[in-house]
Amino acid sequence: MAEGCVRLKEILAPIRSDLDAFEKEFKSILKSDIFLIDKVVSYLVSNRGKRLRPILVLLVSRLGGQEPSQKRLQAAAIIELLHTATLVHDDVVDDSYRRRGFPSVNSIWKNKISILIGDYLFSKSLLSMLSLQDFAVFEIISRTAERMSQGELLQMERSKDFWMEEDIYFRMIGDKTASLITAACQLGIVTADARGEEFEMMGKFGENIGLAFQIRDDLLDLLGREKKTGKPIGNDLRENKITLPLLHALKKAERREARRIIRLVKNGAKDKDIEEIIRFIEENGGVAYAHERAQRLTSEAIGMLSYYPDSTYKDVLIKLVQFITMREH
Repeated sequence: MAEGCVRLKEILAPIRSDLDAFEKEFKSILKSDIFLIDKVVSYLVSNRGKRLRPILVLLVSRLGGQEPSQKRLQAAAIIELLHTATLVHDDVVDDSYRRRGFPSVNSIWKNKISILIGDYLFSKSLLSMLSLQDFAVFEIISRTAERMSQGELLQMERSKDFWMEEDIYFRMIGDKTASLITAACQLGIVTADARGEEFEMMGKFGENIGLAFQIRDDLLDLLGREKKTGKPIGNDLRENKITLPLLHALKKAERREARRIIRLVKNGAKDKDIEEIIRFIEENGGVAYAHERAQRLTSEAIGMLSYYPDSTYKDVLIKLVQFITMREH
């Protein structure tokens, strides 16, 4: 694949005007007359991510050929506000001092201000929901907030359970990661005034993309390059995080060898251990298995789009899904 960020820009070129309108809406919502808020928010915006979730809102809202509305821009802003707030809070919870290759908010302004900025972003998402005056939007965001918190707590509860069943892993990443992507897709449908069958279908579409996204993240931790991912290879192993490739490899390996690898991870894998653990995962089929699961989820998601007529927006969405699930960072 070509350089990730350049490739993404090429994919999104047909919807550049939509993205520019979203950025304008997003910045106007965040504007404050308090200098500290503006300073931190400006830092967050300047080190922004790929905007995948609001992009999904915008693209899904266009699938049925409806005329664009201001409502979809507000919905896209709501999902990005919620996403950004959770990232700021997560960095505090995880004692993380890097985000996307840059110093995290808590590493610059410390935990107290970081928590309050996260709360500020949450409050802005709530106010934006009020302005939409759509009960379905409240339901989507409320359910998503519940799922995300449950996913974080489930991960904490099962953080040392390296023998967990695969369905527990998928529930954990479904709630923690996929729920926000699911919400983005359903918000797109709601802002296009579609309900019922389409709402349920795009929920499943988003869930599949979100699961594949997290599995790809698991793989990048093992196979990626620090220059692109913005974090050291094997960082999940160092932090005792359970990933699908590791989970599968442990179940396939000889039990004594699996226990030895678990001890290395639980004791805080050092740099010298990382290569050995990655080799263990590859030799026991963990990498191949995770690739296959991600590809299956991606194919199922793309297949759902056959419901919609061919269009520029559908074409961009298919390419975006492929990028998300095969990205290099």
